[in-house]
Amino acid sequence: MAHDLSNNELFWCKRYSFLLSKGYTLRVRYSPSWVPSWRDKRGTEGLPRLYEDHVENVNPDTLDATSHNGTVVFIKKIYRDEHPFEEDLALYLSSERLRKDPANHCVPIIDHFEDDEEEDIHYIVMPLLRPFNHPEFETVAEALDCMKQALQGLKFMHDNRVSHGDCVASNIMMDAKYLCPNGWHPIAIEETPNLKGNLQHRKRSDVEVVYYFIDFGLSTRHPQGRTQFVTGGTARDKTVPEFKLNIPYDPFKADVFILGHMFQTEFLTKYRRLENLDPLTRLMTAPSPDERPTAEDALKSFERILNIFSTSSQQRLRRIDESEAESIAQDFAFATKHSINHIWSFTFPPPKPSHGEETGQSETGVTEQAGKGTDLSMILRSR
Repeated sequence: MAHDLSNNELFWCKRYSFLLSKGYTLRVRYSPSWVPSWRDKRGTEGLPRLYEDHVENVNPDTLDATSHNGTVVFIKKIYRDEHPFEEDLALYLSSERLRKDPANHCVPIIDHFEDDEEEDIHYIVMPLLRPFNHPEFETVAEALDCMKQALQGLKFMHDNRVSHGDCVASNIMMDAKYLCPNGWHPIAIEETPNLKGNLQHRKRSDVEVVYYFIDFGLSTRHPQGRTQFVTGGTARDKTVPEFKLNIPYDPFKADVFILGHMFQTEFLTKYRRLENLDPLTRLMTAPSPDERPTAEDALKSFERILNIFSTSSQQRLRRIDESEAESIAQDFAFATKHSINHIWSFTFPPPKPSHGEETGQSETGVTEQAGKGTDLSMILRSR
């Protein structure tokens, strides 16, 4: 019923039939004929939280849907007058030629089309992804892998003359289909697709996890051999020094600052045992853009630093707020647990999906693996 939806959700409800004609089915909550499952029920059965269709979408620009083959995807609406280049840049970075590059960590675009009512509105369709840090990282190697992929992805964009403009933590996601093989609810991400239980996940170190940059609304494509300076600072990271100056600046160097600052806030200030990365992140966030490395040089420095971690990469990440006693106890529990798991997995090895295998999701949203896989477990992937 329309009056049970927020104003943001009403937009999608009005497009239900249109998106269906494009091969995408929105959740029943957005069907024009929707009647809340808890309506007219009494007692505990009348609690909305017991039913999947009570979950409200809070992001006005994106919504999950199920494609004709049962795969859960995300649809993003783009207002061309606000972000005239976002769709074109996303399609460029997801083009067949660039998609073949293993260093490409830009979100794949599955489909794109125009609205049937408002010509200013366009849509892009993307895979179902999760925030890069949910569930939390366990080991040093897992954190290093994420940071390495992010640097590779930034270098790839810069090599192809694209500055991201807003590569903050919320714009880095991960493909978690192997990490969470039973799927998750696209909005209530800590729960199963049907909200009947909590999220179940494997260890990152046991599966392949690919990280992606999303949201190219503030991105710029530059001519070959020339950097197009920009003005303004509308990115979410307001600490970039040049954003505070009303003069043109190099957006490539701003990208390096933003990503370096993300490494600091999401890793170095949350976890111990990553201290060897501090000099690099300080350089990436130097006040003067001229003192910052390029994305290529930052990646080279990072890869050299990896050698320092060679003997400690499988250690547990210690949280900054842990006491010494807590750290020792948790390190011991971690080592014991993983020793037992290692013996068990060696004796009864589970099948592991190989990179590139197709996956689908059933009508209930549960991810279905399409075939047996090979062992993809590795400390750090050479992408």
